[in-house]
Amino acid sequence: MLSKITLWTVLIAPWFTLFLLKRVDIKRFMPAAILASFLMVLYNLVAYNLNHWIIKVSILPWLKPAFGSGVLGGFLIVTIWIFYFTYGRFWFYLLTNIVLDFMFAVYPIHYLFQEKLGIYQLVTITPWGRFGIFVTISIVIYVYQSWLEEVFKPELKRTRN
Repeated sequence: MLSKITLWTVLIAPWFTLFLLKRVDIKRFMPAAILASFLMVLYNLVAYNLNHWIIKVSILPWLKPAFGSGVLGGFLIVTIWIFYFTYGRFWFYLLTNIVLDFMFAVYPIHYLFQEKLGIYQLVTITPWGRFGIFVTISIVIYVYQSWLEEVFKPELKRTRN
């Protein structure tokens, strides 16, 4: 029961934090967050088929292999917040991601979700392997956001005139 409450909280609660951001900031960073979630869903589907883990508890059974509550909730929104606070300072962005990816993939969130709540069990991948994948995805989405900023720069100039 506690594990399902935790998963519902991870899915829903982060969305309420968007009320603290300006609409323009959400629109600016949402494409990168959607790409990040898409990449994470792809990774989760591949990992599911490679037996990286077994998901024992799910609140969205039709999205069980994709760990829907995390990818569509916490992960997506945290990505927006990370970009909001760090975009334009790559090394600060990378350091922030390394710390948060460590917390999710290695300790304490991984420990809480696997050992205490029994939500999933790693099988053929180590926490450090997941950590490396998460950091790699964070670099990819930073490059994507940088590309988006360049693509939309002419449009931003036009709207200011």
